[in-house]
Amino acid sequence: FDLHCDTPSYCLRHGCSVRHHDGAVDLHRGKCFSPWNQAFAAFLPDGLEPTEARRLCTNLVDTVCGWEQESDFRLIRHRMDLDDALTGCRGLLTVENGGAIGEEFSFLDYLARRGVRVMGLTWNGKNCWASGCMAGDDGLSSVGCQAISHIERLDITVDVSHLNETCFWQVVRQCTKPIIASHSNASSVCAHPRNLSDEQFCAIRDGGGVVGLNLYAPHLGNGDVLLNFRRHLEHFLSLNGEHCICIGSDLDGMNIPSDWNGMNILRKLWKFLQTAGYPDSLLEDIFYNNAHNFFYRVLN
Repeated sequence: FDLHCDTPSYCLRHGCSVRHHDGAVDLHRGKCFSPWNQAFAAFLPDGLEPTEARRLCTNLVDTVCGWEQESDFRLIRHRMDLDDALTGCRGLLTVENGGAIGEEFSFLDYLARRGVRVMGLTWNGKNCWASGCMAGDDGLSSVGCQAISHIERLDITVDVSHLNETCFWQVVRQCTKPIIASHSNASSVCAHPRNLSDEQFCAIRDGGGVVGLNLYAPHLGNGDVLLNFRRHLEHFLSLNGEHCICIGSDLDGMNIPSDWNGMNILRKLWKFLQTAGYPDSLLEDIFYNNAHNFFYRVLN
């Protein structure tokens, strides 16, 4: 269960099929995972005008919904769609940088009807809702507070990855439901603005949320990716995170070495951690159960 990839943008940009392409995440390589749940983000870059952002978001959502024509792909819209007996890829539709769509909350209603179940408020910059981690210390706007209330009424989960710390704590106070950080690592291990402090991680954990560790080298630190991933994992485990740590790979949102063979790096990561002595029960929680159990609780 991977909480974040940017494959919709990759497929839309390159005009390719999700069945098989030159990026990282496709149905062909995903056959080795069963069950396989994958969050697919509709990514909206900073700097778009709201009308342009809504148009791009619609195109990305249409792209993912169109994949349901494939016999082995279906969207997770409700709790029952998490049935472990289902085969193929079960896609969780998310939006990254939702604030780019502006103040037209009726568009949020439209996204919920199409199947969006997670909403990230920003990317790295500032929008009319909130400020990202590269945009100073400004907090939530009044529109952002209204947006969060509307999002929660639609049973969409708020994603705090990319927020600056001021916004993060305001979101924690504003939200009445569990939140997630879909693809964020530990700032105590690598002091990158995109990473979570111990206090932030514990707030998500204590609120019943989950955190997805990503594979983006600048967020992990210098050196071997798998070794550094283990360092971040160990740190969050030391904070009693065994039931809230997940995978949030960020694949198709970054350049990766060719020897990863895209999403097959996740198989290598499992084997690496297994060889390092992590019990299968813990790996099953991190790679699948924690995210599955979270969405089983929050979806209707």
